[in-house]
Amino acid sequence: MNSLLSDIRYTFRTLAKNPGFAAVAILTLALGIGANSAIFSVVNGVVLRPLAYRDSERLVFITSQFPGLGFDQFWMSAPEYLELQERSSSFSHMGAYVTGAVSVSSGDQPMRVTAAFHSAELFATLDVPAALGRVFNSEEDLPGGEPVVVLSDGLWRTAFAGDRSLVGRTLEVDGVQRTVVGVMPPGFDINDSGVEAFIPLGLDPANPGSRGGHYLYLVGRLAEGATLQQAEAELEPILSQWPQTNPGQHTPNESTHRVAFEDLKEQVVGDVRPTLMMLLGAVGFVLLIACANVANLLLAKAESRQREIAVRTALGAGVGRLLRQFVTESVALSLIGGTVGTLLAHWGVKALLAASPGSIPRVAEIGLDMQVLGFTLAVSVVTGVLFGLAPMLHLSAANLGMALREGGQRATAGSARLKLRRLLVVSEVALAVVLVVGSGLMLRSFAALQQVNPGFEPRGLLTFRLFLPQANYPQFEDQLSFFDRATQRLSSMPGVESAAAMSGLPPIRRINANTMVFEGLEETPEGPPHNVDYWQFVSTNYFETMKIDLVDGRLFTTSDAIPDAPVTVVNETMAKVFWPDRNPIGQRLRPAWNDPVPWFTVVGIVKDVKQGGLGQETGTEMYFHLPEASAVGSFPRTMNVVMRTTLPPPALASAARGEVASMDASLPLANLQSMEGVFSGSVAQPRFLMLLLGVFAAVALSLAAVGTYGVMSYSVAERSKEIGTRMALGASASSVLTMVLKQGMTLAGTGLALGVLGAIGLTRMMSSLLFEVSATDVTTFVTAPLVLGVVAAVACFVPARRATKVNPIEVLKAE
Repeated sequence: MNSLLSDIRYTFRTLAKNPGFAAVAILTLALGIGANSAIFSVVNGVVLRPLAYRDSERLVFITSQFPGLGFDQFWMSAPEYLELQERSSSFSHMGAYVTGAVSVSSGDQPMRVTAAFHSAELFATLDVPAALGRVFNSEEDLPGGEPVVVLSDGLWRTAFAGDRSLVGRTLEVDGVQRTVVGVMPPGFDINDSGVEAFIPLGLDPANPGSRGGHYLYLVGRLAEGATLQQAEAELEPILSQWPQTNPGQHTPNESTHRVAFEDLKEQVVGDVRPTLMMLLGAVGFVLLIACANVANLLLAKAESRQREIAVRTALGAGVGRLLRQFVTESVALSLIGGTVGTLLAHWGVKALLAASPGSIPRVAEIGLDMQVLGFTLAVSVVTGVLFGLAPMLHLSAANLGMALREGGQRATAGSARLKLRRLLVVSEVALAVVLVVGSGLMLRSFAALQQVNPGFEPRGLLTFRLFLPQANYPQFEDQLSFFDRATQRLSSMPGVESAAAMSGLPPIRRINANTMVFEGLEETPEGPPHNVDYWQFVSTNYFETMKIDLVDGRLFTTSDAIPDAPVTVVNETMAKVFWPDRNPIGQRLRPAWNDPVPWFTVVGIVKDVKQGGLGQETGTEMYFHLPEASAVGSFPRTMNVVMRTTLPPPALASAARGEVASMDASLPLANLQSMEGVFSGSVAQPRFLMLLLGVFAAVALSLAAVGTYGVMSYSVAERSKEIGTRMALGASASSVLTMVLKQGMTLAGTGLALGVLGAIGLTRMMSSLLFEVSATDVTTFVTAPLVLGVVAAVACFVPARRATKVNPIEVLKAE
């Protein structure tokens, strides 16, 4: 222990005598370790940590699948939920839910919050009790039950200042007075949906509704001793019996209407897992480059300490004793770098989450906890040990003896040691190439995504969402009148060209997938399913406000307001899918409800609008005119209002809010933002990946340049005698410059070649993350090495230029 303490004291004295060396090494390690800690904290919070429910590994997410329609994850109907709950013995509990939004009135300012309408059984399934009060019970979850609500901890604290007396009081929720019966613990959520209010679903077991009305997600808790595989095996006979127990009805089956079980955590994490794993691998490359740089620094440092090491050896120090000294020094450097890196990781995680909100699930669980700190400590120690061994690799008795005989002068480095330093530089360059290529691919992919035509002009649009509660707007006419007056008043505001209302906001929204009946078209196994991906309810001037081009026919007019003879407009994709060989204008179709509804006549075809995401194929879309919405049997109570303005959209936000408040002060405006802000949110995840890979590539590029510069500078210093002799014998400055540059670029070229080969293999793993860009994109694979080659050339040129300044007379005199 005394010897170890002596090594530690000596280490800090050595670092204090060489502050420049210490600062560069610590900063390099801090960048590498800090970046790894930041990404690991995200991976830990999202992927590794279990969900915040008791025995969360026993929770199963249950959905429908319709292979013929291309839906791998779809909702369940209420009758299917009740029957599956009754027939499956593999689950001890099973709950159902659907998410939406509700208006909560608190004082003078109404709020629009995310809500879950779910069965009381879901609380038992998730097995998380209320932190304050209680959860609602099965009696309150029946039609006509006591109107109650449970609040999230976040909503309780932010909107009600954590007032404990709120439990037992009533709040107005969508125009209904509901009693607050409880507050959930911090962090409680359903499927990472950001739920702030929990409301009884109110299913009637005696009359659960249509079998074709799919709108529920299910969560089941496996019974004690049951496994997911057993539950799936039990499902097979249930599926085979379902059509027999409900003959002639819409029921799940093994071929066209499956039921799928999935671990709930896998559902929550979703497709972000491969993204995070790729980032963890990329940031590991950054750490390797940092280690190579520090190892090079320590090798250079060891050259100047050969006499010290020789003296220690002569006085009896063995290899083990010297090894301990070097490892102590390197681990100390690494621990200090890890400490600084932890601070960088803390700030980095905050910056990541702020830069790309909504791009990562389970955001509330991301942070620097004990697991992350333990990971940082382990990485620091292992890193310190690994690069601390580098100076010991080529210590030999011959070299140490030479160091003593030369009386403290610099000893010439052996070829093996020089080869090691060059190998480290080649490795740095190769790793940097992989990161720069990956970053370039994501940059080109993101640029391609940004160039996608959404089908309308998003610039100059301000949008917000409104909900009209049943209590205040009970009739269809009341809702229609409100939106007519609202769009007219908003259109008359200064700087506003027009305003319109629509049910679904592009470019990404939930699919409808409604079954339709087409007049004169018989559905066949070979033909397209008679199913429309998106329904869109719009006001009269919607197409003009959004600047959606008409392809054929006409748009809606004010005279189209006859529910008994309604008309519709379809997009180009729908026209091509269902009427490829005939003129769609004049064709008729209607929703496939049990109660027949009037036929809708197609009067126009418009350009496709992206609804499922900019990077997804355009689906079929059917537009309903709001004045004729009663023909469908329902009017969407939640509508999105858009305003086209000649002013910057944010400048109208306050005026728009005031205009709506003057019509109904109880209506909150939700998601008030420019359409360009909506687009930015729709590409949050690819932007997040592009930014991170770009940062890692920039760090890797800088470290590789520093490493190349360091090796070449050291090489010039070591070869000063040779260079001086050459110049004394008549070598020109240009020939010396060429010689040094050739040596440096040979190293860089080797690294570039190896890096390109590695990138060809590794970037194939990115294929699923790219949009309209190949994983072997020629432009990227040419540009990235060229950029790195230029950086390496600059890093080599500076020491090469210094070599031409060597004075041969002074060098020869010194010899």
